[in-house]
Amino acid sequence: MKKTLITIFTVLSCLVCRAGAYGSITPDGTFMYARRDSCDLYLDWYKPSEGSVTEIDGVRKPTILFVFGGGFKQGFRSDASSDPWFRKLTDEGYTVVSIDYRLGLKGVTGAGFNPEFTRNLENAIKIAVEDLFSATNYLIENAESLGIDPDAIVVSGSSAGAITVLQAEWEICNGRQLASVLPDGFNYAGVMSFSGAIFSRQGGIRYGMEPCPMMLCHGTADKIVPYGQIWFFNIRFAGSSVISRTLRRKGYNSRFFRFEGNSHEIASTMCHNFDREMDFLEENVMKGRRVIIDTTLADDGVPVPDWAKGGDYRKLYNKD
Repeated sequence: MKKTLITIFTVLSCLVCRAGAYGSITPDGTFMYARRDSCDLYLDWYKPSEGSVTEIDGVRKPTILFVFGGGFKQGFRSDASSDPWFRKLTDEGYTVVSIDYRLGLKGVTGAGFNPEFTRNLENAIKIAVEDLFSATNYLIENAESLGIDPDAIVVSGSSAGAITVLQAEWEICNGRQLASVLPDGFNYAGVMSFSGAIFSRQGGIRYGMEPCPMMLCHGTADKIVPYGQIWFFNIRFAGSSVISRTLRRKGYNSRFFRFEGNSHEIASTMCHNFDREMDFLEENVMKGRRVIIDTTLADDGVPVPDWAKGGDYRKLYNKD
């Protein structure tokens, strides 16, 4: 059976959330974490707000390492649309790190389930994960000066960033070559994904070892990053519904929030889902409780950013 890969990343190229005017937050430090042939890569570091509670029952709250969205074509670590979420996290006592990564589909046109675009997509995901792992190593190596626990790093991403963090955890759990740059035995403390997916040439999505606790949010009507999966023979582009099915079948520590009837705007709901994130971080991650949730939400209050308004925004943003 063959399904068509619609113009997913043409639309994602404009997924830089513009949900209105927000207050700003200034990084407490900016550091170059890697030098590539094409560019230098930086991360922004935000300390917990002064006076905030940084521990629960004597356990330090984890660092949240964020990967922005933008279809692997555009976006940047300090986009002001992320400021409210960063502010809420630091006010709750969390350290936040936001990173650059190489944009592997920048300048790439077209789409479709054809060999050329599939290779381009696969490479874009690969180099984003490479950069995420480089940033992770930087945090581990500089944990003391940055005041973080290297064993308590939670990765989170929106859209293309969500694809990156889900792919990274899949690479780690399957002992793949891409993850060999990380310290032996390392894994993230958790994953929070907003409209993400995993790319595989090995057929169905499987985990060779138990993944870290995972929280997935996805709209059931998402036509940009698949809620289910797009596949042809052994190639899979598997979204949150397929990933969650694998996690639940194995009894792995995970939460999946299916937003009934919503589309790709769920990629921009980090603030909207803040209470759910806090509960996941405190219960599944910090306390290590195996809380498995799979629930469908009819949520009329989901904010719809400008890029998702006006009907068929696949056409609206099909500019390449």
